[in-house]
Amino acid sequence: MMRARTMREPLVDSEVGRLRHVLMHIPGEELNLINKSNYLRYLFKATVDREVFRRQVESVVELYRSEGVEVTLVDGDLKEKPNAVYARDPFFMTPKGAVISRFRYDVRRGEEAVYRRALEGLGVPIVKVMEEAEIFEGGNAMLLGRGIALVGVGERTNRAGLRTMAELLLSMGFQEVIEVQTPMNVIHIDEYVSQVDESTLVVVRQMFPSEAAEALRDRGFNIVTVEYSQLPGGVNNRLCLNMVALRPGRVVMGNGCDSVRKVLEGEGVEVIETDINEVLKGGGGLHCITGVVARDPIGRG
Repeated sequence: MMRARTMREPLVDSEVGRLRHVLMHIPGEELNLINKSNYLRYLFKATVDREVFRRQVESVVELYRSEGVEVTLVDGDLKEKPNAVYARDPFFMTPKGAVISRFRYDVRRGEEAVYRRALEGLGVPIVKVMEEAEIFEGGNAMLLGRGIALVGVGERTNRAGLRTMAELLLSMGFQEVIEVQTPMNVIHIDEYVSQVDESTLVVVRQMFPSEAAEALRDRGFNIVTVEYSQLPGGVNNRLCLNMVALRPGRVVMGNGCDSVRKVLEGEGVEVIETDINEVLKGGGGLHCITGVVARDPIGRG
């Protein structure tokens, strides 16, 4: 049982402050639910090898711990929730505390309650619980520092969820919340945009709205573009931009994304690769399995 403790503010104010604490779930018997007749209903892309899947998540946990990141493993009643491994989605962390998501699909509903209990056990304030009409998943928002945030709207986040997130962030002192429309072939904005240091975002040029890119450039951000054709098998095959910053200029990404890695290295970003090939079959990548609880404020560490 986790012991409650007091968390320091801000918990998270960017995608790149030194990573301090994450929630993760190592999947178990729930993956046995996935078979050839139902994997689409469970939002998976294919059936999976349970043991390989589990080992790959465990390897990410070990990698984070080797980098000095505290990893809290989430258990609870998840035996019927094979998507619960994708820890980014059930909540979204702000500088003041956590927003608890509201899933669109029934097969995911219930995960958020388990993650909420885990957060409360850590002493994390719950600043908002999305209501019935407010569909929102954690992978559809990013805090970039400088008082700027991105919130996506599309299949997994509706207009009511977008408005609620925007109003909440503005009430916390954010200067601007930029809306990002998610295309039909993706579910979250973290499939095609990633912050890699305090001033640099990498985006898929054909998918990231030009209006959003110009707004960010006007506010001093460097927008580095990757061509759709550079992504092996398309944007959601290997989820190459679904990466996690350990600190500004040092990221972890899935393997098999050589063209994107070269773009990052050309920008002076240090890249660590890890094998998540089986994890990808569930429709999520490295960023998706990492529920960020705390980062240092940018400008430190």
